[in-house]
Amino acid sequence: MYQPLLPIVKPLVFEGKSGILHITYKYNDSARLFVQEGIIEQVETLHLQGKKAAATCARWVNISTSFDEGDQGEYTPDPDIDTNDLLSFLEKSSKNIAIIQKKISDDQAVFKIDADKLNKTKKLSAEDLKIALLFDGKRTIEEVLAQAGKSELAVLTHTCRLIMAGVAEQVREKKDILPQPDREALLSSLDEELTNLVGPAGAILVEDAFEKIGSEPESLAQSEVAPLFDEIKVMLDDDEKEDFAAWAKKYL
Repeated sequence: MYQPLLPIVKPLVFEGKSGILHITYKYNDSARLFVQEGIIEQVETLHLQGKKAAATCARWVNISTSFDEGDQGEYTPDPDIDTNDLLSFLEKSSKNIAIIQKKISDDQAVFKIDADKLNKTKKLSAEDLKIALLFDGKRTIEEVLAQAGKSELAVLTHTCRLIMAGVAEQVREKKDILPQPDREALLSSLDEELTNLVGPAGAILVEDAFEKIGSEPESLAQSEVAPLFDEIKVMLDDDEKEDFAAWAKKYL
């Protein structure tokens, strides 16, 4: 779940709370913020502590939290951790996260890049372009994050910049992708039918039809079969359309 840390941490500081804030990060990490009378005295993740740990967890977005009020735990205060600086960063990042929540549904979202728009736009930075190269219309946000070598906040922020520049578009999620045996049987039969009707050009018709409906053979969904057939019929002669329609009935 994408959420900012600000509305969780800010009340602890302003109300002078004491205890341990537990943060669970989706991607195999967690953090503990040790708070004493509204001052964050120490931060620990699974692999870091102190100022580096604070900077790291401040850039997590897919998180859940809980606060154990009054629990002091065992820790050594780190004077390098500045509570006000951390709050200031969380204030700024919360604005980005508000946009992220509107633009990206979750980490299973898949985006494709419009190469023409990408080449023409002047609004994007070099870092935006690096993230754009990772989107291929198949990788999820989670998979892109694993390859990006950047914090989650940075990856999601760059993704939003790509979306708002009109360069990235979310691929429609398919709930009804055909099982592989059914898909292969349909495509094989389709290839045979079109070969009988128009010869070798049938393969080109199928390729063009897939492009027009924005899909690919390996991810064909049941809901896309009728639109695929409709696009193919448009490219056939009248007598071929009748024969094709008769064949297609078994798959509709």
